[in-house]
Amino acid sequence: MDATPTTPYRTAAAIARAIATIATDSFGPTPETLRTLGDIARHLSAAADVFDAYEPITIPGLTGHDMPVEAAGELWLVEELVFDRPATRIPADITEYVKAPLTGRSLPFPDPLNPLNDRDTAKEKVLRDALEQLHADTARAAADVDGWMRDVLEAWKQHMRLAAAVYADQMRPCNQP
Repeated sequence: MDATPTTPYRTAAAIARAIATIATDSFGPTPETLRTLGDIARHLSAAADVFDAYEPITIPGLTGHDMPVEAAGELWLVEELVFDRPATRIPADITEYVKAPLTGRSLPFPDPLNPLNDRDTAKEKVLRDALEQLHADTARAAADVDGWMRDVLEAWKQHMRLAAAVYADQMRPCNQP
């Protein structure tokens, strides 16, 4: 395996570690949420360690990068934790950022919220545009993984807060058909 930090496995490890650090630095509304953030960080760190030590399988004629089974298991646990605990304010698709260097898939993007008022529509546009710009900034993503990932997660966190507000607005009796 190429030991340079630009290999897909090293990139995946760097992204996993950046998210783990952010999860560790995050605050939660309850002790349970804080424990979950710690668990998320531990599983991401474990996945990063696997990526760093991984010797990829090369098969002539096959393109792409294989996913180490142990790392896939750790990432699956992260997915379960963030799905079960939305109070972490970590998006359910967060592991797609880690997997992207190996899979070549597009980075995750939030579904449209379809707010009922112009103010929330404008906020959503600003957040979606910011996330789109962050996703397109591949130079920064490569040079400053930690800072880039912090900005990405902040955009997601703000979008998740807006989504909760939009949902509450849509559920108000006066907005029901």
